[in-house]
Amino acid sequence: MRFFCSLMIVLFMPLTARGAEVSASDLTTCAVYHRMLAAALRRDRNLPVIAEIEEEKMNRLIRRAKTVGAEENGVEFGEELFNDDWQAALADMTDQINRNYKNVGRLKVRYRSRCAALSNQEE
Repeated sequence: MRFFCSLMIVLFMPLTARGAEVSASDLTTCAVYHRMLAAALRRDRNLPVIAEIEEEKMNRLIRRAKTVGAEENGVEFGEELFNDDWQAALADMTDQINRNYKNVGRLKVRYRSRCAALSNQEE
């Protein structure tokens, strides 16, 4: 039981508060999260200015993920892992919202606090 509680705390704690270095996979997941937010804002709420802010966060996270991936795994393998992580995270988040951008709130509950600190960090 104690292990389960510890695991739950770690899973829902913001990534940067864990004290560990951020992985390329964490950065990619958050980039996909901001991509999903941007798409929802453009489609459902017609808020292009806010969507552009989310896209800028996504692009910063993509650059950081590719840089960290290259440092962790080499340039060629890092790029391949980034693409694999992106596709997996995109498919997972698309399933979580049941392929309907009106359900993007489900992603906010799960990823907002984990990705907020990463999105605001300097490159």
